[in-house]
Amino acid sequence: MRLFFITLFLLETFSAFAQKSFSSLDALLAYTQEKSITLESNKIRLEQAQKAKLAAILGTIDPVANINGSFTDNTRLPVNLFPAEAFGGQAGTYRQVQTGVKYTTATTQNIDIKLINPAGWENLKLAEINIELTESNNQVTLKTLQENIAISYFNIIMLQEQLKSTQRNLAVADTLYQTAKNKYDLGLVKQQDVNDTKVNYLNTQENIKQIEFLIKQHYIILKTLCDIPDNEEIEIKQDIDIQTVSRPNIELNSLQISNSVLKEQYAWSNFNQTRKMSLPTLSFVASNSYQLFNTEFKMFNGNWINSNYIGLKLTFALPNATLIANRTQASYNYKLTKKSTEQAKIKADLEVKQLANDFDKASSQTSANKEIYGLRMDTYQKNKNLYSQGLMSLDQILNSFNAMVNAEYSLISSKINILLAQAKIDIHNKVK
Repeated sequence: MRLFFITLFLLETFSAFAQKSFSSLDALLAYTQEKSITLESNKIRLEQAQKAKLAAILGTIDPVANINGSFTDNTRLPVNLFPAEAFGGQAGTYRQVQTGVKYTTATTQNIDIKLINPAGWENLKLAEINIELTESNNQVTLKTLQENIAISYFNIIMLQEQLKSTQRNLAVADTLYQTAKNKYDLGLVKQQDVNDTKVNYLNTQENIKQIEFLIKQHYIILKTLCDIPDNEEIEIKQDIDIQTVSRPNIELNSLQISNSVLKEQYAWSNFNQTRKMSLPTLSFVASNSYQLFNTEFKMFNGNWINSNYIGLKLTFALPNATLIANRTQASYNYKLTKKSTEQAKIKADLEVKQLANDFDKASSQTSANKEIYGLRMDTYQKNKNLYSQGLMSLDQILNSFNAMVNAEYSLISSKINILLAQAKIDIHNKVK
């Protein structure tokens, strides 16, 4: 028996240790920075862009080097016609002469280095812009991720507060049910009143279960956003007792503008690259080769004959259907990114106003809902007393009960909306 209690204690201790509790959104966001696979993937994308720049640097000269080797057995040598008089024959006649050597060994080294490469230099510029764009995209992803985490986080808090409210209301519904039963036993009300109050009690009881299901669902959503494994338990706990809160200062966030500008620059550079692909390139070329000829089967014995050259090579790439199509597409992509930049500038100003409006709206709703809830609760208490005295019908008290419940739900929602609006402003001001 003692062993059982020790085991149970160890299991509870391990469970408590394994569970992580968060009392603020900032704590959860800090934890997500360490766990998020999305953010780790962003780091990999940045490394990929940086490696691509190294390749682009090499691509400006685009060195091409080849080393070839061969050994050939000429099983049947070619025959050529030569004037017979060269061999003492009659003039005007020809003699068949077999030419070449049966065994040939050859090795060649070639190198091609571009000295003037317009498309290659534009590709380097494209790679540099891509690094900045990747960093900007990572910040956009981070901002979006934190905003989604904030929404899910405060949805859980809202449901937790609604659960507490519904659990309290369950006791109220039970009291109302017991009152109806007592009045029925005294012959003061009909069975219908007892049934209706019991239905109200059962509905409230089921609401508790549904809210618990929703909390579990939002925990799954939150863990999915944060890339937290299923076997790792987390708990959200935060006080929502909001006093008078003033609206934080909202700064202009130019993240989307700078991101759109970088996309515009990238599209322009990409368009330039497709145009420069048809420009000529000048290359330095060099070659060095050795040949060995044998009448016997010998691959390396004999006298090697060396030949080499150096020079410049000018290459023109004539436009083809693929190049023209790519250039046209790049041109339109650039035009579209310019329009996106214009939209981003408009949205940046409107986002500040939207955040301010959301906060003010939630603050106004909280003030009104707090007063409404107080009135609804007072009405219910008075109606309950009147019902106990037999001066009011059950329908009226049930309506006032439901109105009180809905008023409290609205108050909870508006309080959470203030916290969410404040969190969005914080994220807006920090992630730039």
